[in-house]
Amino acid sequence: MLVITRKNGQKIMINDNIEITVVEAKNGSCRIAIQADKDVKIYREEIYLQIKLANLVGKSTNVSAVDSVSDLIKSGTTLNDKNIEKSASEEVIVDNTNSKSIIIKKHNEGSK
Repeated sequence: MLVITRKNGQKIMINDNIEITVVEAKNGSCRIAIQADKDVKIYREEIYLQIKLANLVGKSTNVSAVDSVSDLIKSGTTLNDKNIEKSASEEVIVDNTNSKSIIIKKHNEGSK
């Protein structure tokens, strides 16, 4: 891992097609701007991990399992002693493999 120090307005170049600019750095927080070709996928780490998990769940899930989980969510069933509540603005993904349950709630655009 490369660790470097940059000041506001300074840039980092990755290959010939990715440019990272420090927009603002203060109080332990840093805002950066990334300029890259449109085919370069850029995600925040937490979003990237959700995408990877959703892809794994999608590969190992059959249609009947998805239907049964969907029915459970609609009926307000509990999972591991926790209520699963779903508002109209949320998408819920449940992975119930290896006796562990992972619940991801994704708020749709326009809701917070």
